[in-house]
Amino acid sequence: MIRTVTSAFASIASLWAVSTAEVVSSSDSGFVLSHEATSELAPDALFARMMDPSTWWDPEHSYSGKAANLSMGNRAGDYWREDWAGGSVIHGQVLQVINGQMLMLSAPFGPLAATGAECIWTIRITQGENGGTKIISSHTVVGGPDSGLAAMAGPVDFVMGNGINRLAGQ
Repeated sequence: MIRTVTSAFASIASLWAVSTAEVVSSSDSGFVLSHEATSELAPDALFARMMDPSTWWDPEHSYSGKAANLSMGNRAGDYWREDWAGGSVIHGQVLQVINGQMLMLSAPFGPLAATGAECIWTIRITQGENGGTKIISSHTVVGGPDSGLAAMAGPVDFVMGNGINRLAGQ
């Protein structure tokens, strides 16, 4: 048991060594998040992985509890969907794709959908300085003046940071 706990702490520590997360700004009417991570995958391989959320999104942050139920089209207008027996949900809509470089989604994930907020998630992929691939993620959420979004910034930051780390393969 202790070995497992020690191993888990070592894994968590290694994640923070190669990734950064920040709530850039926050108010009741919105917030901006920023995440960066480095992956050992080549840019093309990482981009292909990004376009298939079933391979990296945390099933704990899905409606069905199974990442295998996630899919996403690779053209503007397509959806990041989750389909399971008895239900389905659109997590986001693809706004822009630049193959190998960038994905932009309108993505009011989870409880954000109920707020009516506009949520834009942009993920950029570039060649890393010392090899590997750099992932730069920004998530901008804007709602009405009484949306209470400030209270959601921290939890959403955690989920999105977890997603970027999993995308990086960590």
